Amino acid sequence: MFPQVKTGPQVLSDGALTQERCTKDGASVMANGHCSYQESVYRGNVFSMTLGANTGTVAAGNVVGGTAAAITQFALANPVASGMHLVLLRFRLGVISATTEGAGPIFHGYQAGVPTLAPSGTILNNRMGAGANSVARGYVSAAGAALTGGAANNTHMLANFSTTVTTPASPYLVSTDDLVDGSIIIPPGYTWVPMWQAAGTAVLYGCSITWEEIPI
Repeated sequence: MFPQVKTGPQVLSDGALTQERCTKDGASVMANGHCSYQESVYRGNVFSMTLGANTGTVAAGNVVGGTAAAITQFALANPVASGMHLVLLRFRLGVISATTEGAGPIFHGYQAGVPTLAPSGTILNNRMGAGANSVARGYVSAAGAALTGGAANNTHMLANFSTTVTTPASPYLVSTDDLVDGSIIIPPGYTWVPMWQAAGTAVLYGCSITWEEIPI
């Protein structure tokens, strides 16, 4: 134990001993240290993958009840021997245009297994320029690709989005951020898939997923 506390911020290297920090009037500092994900991003453990825009409409593999090896536009898999848990942080989705959208909510889904298809998604470290590589296998295809070796979709949890069978009369803004905040973890041997209630007609959308990789 240190007999004294120190006023003001401290910049220290890993492994350095430190003192408890206090305010100018001697109160212990108990505030959160920086932003929610800053430490994990700084350590190079947070990654993101994005689908800029699909083509045609929502693929069968991104719909509730999608069958094994269905054509899929967006999915994230954790290999069996990865040694990591993929902890989901944020899921973002934006509708670009639609003739008729598939009515109903959008879900977080999963597949019990990992596709044998070669990964196609570009996974980027959220600390720009960081050398750490993700253990995950990403699948991103604007037109969709059959997830060879993939299992059937299971509905897991409601996402923070919903649609109606309408054609918007004018452009509008909607919330496109689902703060998952670690409430879903992809263990080794499982695949996460976002799922629409129905494919709809000519639904164009973009989406992204952000996760932290934590050793088991």
